[in-house]
Formats: sequence, structure tokens, C-alpha cells
Amino acid sequence: MVSSLRARQKEDRRIRIVASAKTLFEKKGYDKTTIENIAEAAGVSGVTVHNYYGTKAGVLLALVIESDQKLIARLQESLPTNADDLVALTLAFAHTILDHAITNLDKVIWRQVIAAVTTSTGTQLSKAYFKLDQQLAYVLVQRIEALQMAGKLPATIDPVHLGKALFHLQNARFIQFISSDDCSQAEIETRLRNDLTALFAVPAV
Repeated sequence: MVSSLRARQKEDRRIRIVASAKTLFEKKGYDKTTIENIAEAAGVSGVTVHNYYGTKAGVLLALVIESDQKLIARLQESLPTNADDLVALTLAFAHTILDHAITNLDKVIWRQVIAAVTTSTGTQLSKAYFKLDQQLAYVLVQRIEALQMAGKLPATIDPVHLGKALFHLQNARFIQFISSDDCSQAEIETRLRNDLTALFAVPAV
């Protein structure tokens, strides 16, 4: 009973820390927000924030991990299971990711996310982030398998390799999107459409 109460209290603190960090990042910006700011807003000590997440970058990754969990659920629910073709499927996948990402965090903070992932390689949080990335890719893999079973893709195609390749392609366009304040979502989706059209127009050797 005591242990379950402690677990609930610990989870409540985690929720408050991440929620407070998101509010502060949006209001003050990532660079101007400190661990102490987050701790004060969450009603905990700076030591508690440090013990849970290590650094401000760790808090940021925790925020993105929480967001990605919601994104996976959204994709599973909304991504068509009976798409007509691979281009339409991949574009729908990318559109949902872009829309979710920019709704939850602005481009400046997403740049900090990429930096945090790069500099935090090997940590528990970065491993969790990359695990969720794999789960995102596998949502696409599952839909490709459905296309294959419906006879809309050749049986010789490896859906896992293809799904991961398409995920990495849209991920590259996503990074291009967040890297420039002048690049719109519509523009990046057009570029991705052109990528996919060009790739699938190449005849098999």
C-alpha cells in the first residue's frame, strides 16, 4: 500500500515536471528556461528534477517521448489500413507526424530536441526516444504489410526494410522542415511527394 502510494506520488511529480517544462519552454524559450524554473513551477526541488531527468535536455526528451506515445496512438487510429498506394500512405503518415509535431512544440524547440538526442546518445532517455522511433516506423510497416496482403504490392518486397526506408526519408524531410523558419508544412510535403514519385518511377533492374 505504501509502495503504491509512493509510486503514484513519483508519477505525479514526473507529470508535473514535464507539463511545467513544456509551458516554460513555450513561454520563455528553451535557452532561457532553467532546471530551477522548472522545479519551482512543478512544486518540487531542483534536486528532484535532476534525479529524475539528469539535465534540462533530459526533461526535453521526456517531453518528446510523452508526445511520441500519443502520436503512435493517433497513427494507429487514423492511418488508413486500406490505402490505394504507397505514395498516398507515406504522405498520410508524414502529414500526421508533421501536424502533431508542430502542434505540440515549435521549430526552435524541435531543433533543441535533435541536439539533445545527438548529445545524449546511450542514456536511458535517448534509448527510449529511439525505441519510440522504431515503433513509429513499424506503424508504417504494418500498413505496408496490409497493402501487400491486398495484392497492391509485390510479394517479393520486404515490408520491414521498405517501411524503415520510407520512415527515414520522411524523417530527413522533417529535419529539413524544422531547420528553417521559412519552410512550410505544405512545402515539405510537396518535396516528400516528389521524392516518392521519383523513387517509385525508377524501374527494377
